[in-house]
Amino acid sequence: MSWPVRIILPVNDTLRIKWRRWFFAFLAVFIMAAMVGGVIVFTSPTDIRRALVVFCIVFFTVMSVYLICLAVRVYYYGVCLSVSDTYKQESILAKKEWTKWASRRLFVSAYHLFIPSEISASDIALAESVAIYNEQQLRLRGHDGQTYSEEQLLYELLASVRVKLKELAKTCIFDVIFTYGNSHATFSIFKECWVAIGLPENKMKNCSYLNGNFEQEFDRLLSEAENKVVIFISANVESVAGYSPELTEFASIVLMNSQVDRVGCVNSGVVLRTMASGKEYIDQELILMKTYQPEMLQTSKIFFSNMHMDEILNVSGVLRESELTDDSKWVYETQNLNLV
Repeated sequence: MSWPVRIILPVNDTLRIKWRRWFFAFLAVFIMAAMVGGVIVFTSPTDIRRALVVFCIVFFTVMSVYLICLAVRVYYYGVCLSVSDTYKQESILAKKEWTKWASRRLFVSAYHLFIPSEISASDIALAESVAIYNEQQLRLRGHDGQTYSEEQLLYELLASVRVKLKELAKTCIFDVIFTYGNSHATFSIFKECWVAIGLPENKMKNCSYLNGNFEQEFDRLLSEAENKVVIFISANVESVAGYSPELTEFASIVLMNSQVDRVGCVNSGVVLRTMASGKEYIDQELILMKTYQPEMLQTSKIFFSNMHMDEILNVSGVLRESELTDDSKWVYETQNLNLV
């Protein structure tokens, strides 16, 4: 389990006391005790006094055992009710606390995506019909048809959100995170492009490289200072480290902050807390996300990226099964970005 949340199990209903059954049991015990006492009295006609004493001892012993059993049952029922109520209250508080934790978000103030001209990002987002070819690889090219160098790529990305960067630079400082490579030369090139588009050099503070632990990185970003804006740079082109030639080329820039008032737009996009899940735990993790991150049930589209067809079919099957086992009425569409 990747989220350190508590799994809240459903509470079994406390077995109620069946008073009618206990009443008939009382009658049966009373009649049995009376019959045994009567037998004792009638079998000892010469010593009635002693027989009555034995009768009283037997009768009150049997009735005492019955009352003790009844008292134990009532006490057990009360303890079960107390434990059940306590568990329900703790579960409500735990769910509220973990829902608050899982619903923490980062706010997107600006972004831009460079993709090959053959691909329409709006068509993908709107799930429009597009021509697809299995395992196709498209290349990202500049206006002159040449490949982008890393410097040109970073310059184009920064220039695409320059207006928002200059607006935020008045009150914020910046960090940059690269999702590719780990070369310090990349940060040097980035700072040169930063200054070249007219942004103050002292506003750019630190650089880091995403190591694949998205959940840990998310927590770190949430703990950043309120005036800290994080710039994410992603790319898959020939000129950058970690290039994968079998994948379609792209480049993107995203500006994120943990405070909505720093974004400057109430209706900006948000990034919810991420969850990394192994293939064998998808069904369990999906239950956790539905429980503690209910916003996911408002999504209308699910995109698969860099996944094999058998993995996509597996996840799709888990999603379909989850629809049959709950009443969330989650309506969504799925799309495989590998085929775009």
